[in-house]
Amino acid sequence: MDRFFASRDGWDEGRIILSGEESHHCLRVMRKRKGDLVEIFDGTGRWARGVISEEQGSSAVVMVAEEGRDRRRRPEIGLVIAIPKGKLMDFVVQKAVELGVDRIQPLVSEHTVVRLEDGSGAGKREKWQRVALEACKQCGQNLVPEVGPVASLEEVLRDRRGRFGLLASLREGVVSLKEALGGLSPELERVDLLVGPEGDFSVAETESAVAGGFQLVSFGPLTLRVETAAIYGLSVMGYELR
Repeated sequence: MDRFFASRDGWDEGRIILSGEESHHCLRVMRKRKGDLVEIFDGTGRWARGVISEEQGSSAVVMVAEEGRDRRRRPEIGLVIAIPKGKLMDFVVQKAVELGVDRIQPLVSEHTVVRLEDGSGAGKREKWQRVALEACKQCGQNLVPEVGPVASLEEVLRDRRGRFGLLASLREGVVSLKEALGGLSPELERVDLLVGPEGDFSVAETESAVAGGFQLVSFGPLTLRVETAAIYGLSVMGYELR
């Protein structure tokens, strides 16, 4: 069933009015017609299924037949990742959504190669948030993960408030990801996975991360690319924790 997004202000007493952009995608791109069954979600967990009943101006109107609400599973899983080169961050965001991540935090570090055009990365953040939304449409996720503003490691650690996290490390002698996950409390509300840049974090950054609540974990003997490490880590965490 094709899925479309409608913000909360589009939901009204048993019917949903899609925005102009979503209506265009629904009626013109996907060629949906009156009477077709579709699914709508608002990004905060609410979903509905119904039929297209009319075109109100340039907007599609959906009459709701059934609806419900998804709740976030515990523990929540966050991805904190050094921005990889090129369009790989789009790929990481897409796959992270498909793997059920709850929050994505783009990161710049000492060894990050990417340099943001506007300095703050605001434009990139908007793009990545759109990628997350489109991934939710495709995979059936009704809770759109928030893509945070681009931040330095120092800023991320300052705002953690003692939360627990796992840092994918190339150091020898650290525990495996499986071992670390097996020792976590079932009452834990959130776990963050921290993935560094291609050149790894500096020694000082790694020490700061450990002091900030991250445990070093090994992903095995092979050196993984940034995007591979993110997908591998999130896959294992989703399997072991949920």
